[in-house]
Amino acid sequence: RSPTTSTRTCVNKVTIIIGQRAVGVLSTLIYLSYSKLLRTVIDVLTYSTVQLPRGNVYVWFYDGNVEYLQGKHAVLFVVAMVTFTFFLLPYTLALTFIPIIERYSEHNRLFNYLNKKVNQIKPMNDAHYAPYKGEWRWWL
Repeated sequence: RSPTTSTRTCVNKVTIIIGQRAVGVLSTLIYLSYSKLLRTVIDVLTYSTVQLPRGNVYVWFYDGNVEYLQGKHAVLFVVAMVTFTFFLLPYTLALTFIPIIERYSEHNRLFNYLNKKVNQIKPMNDAHYAPYKGEWRWWL
């Protein structure tokens, strides 16, 4: 047996075990992780002001010994901003605007172009909105 044959066999077994629900499971996992990740980013970005005789000092809200945007907190801040910019913000925008793009794609050329791009992630989107009736899907 060649290595590619055994790899294909392994992938086929995993596919059989996971089944057709992989997209739904993955989207649920992302949806549940989203809130925890967002809360963590907000915790990193939260600061407090300490009034000292020499002036105000900004400190991290969760540890007053750490100056805000100084030393290790600066690294943590950069990681939080990268996470927010490249993961949380696009996910939020996608959940917000994909239903609008799908609704108006028949009437507008720009929306029609965007809808072609959105169709690439359609199974993930359907997993989020499927539990709701059509008139209440905006609530998500």
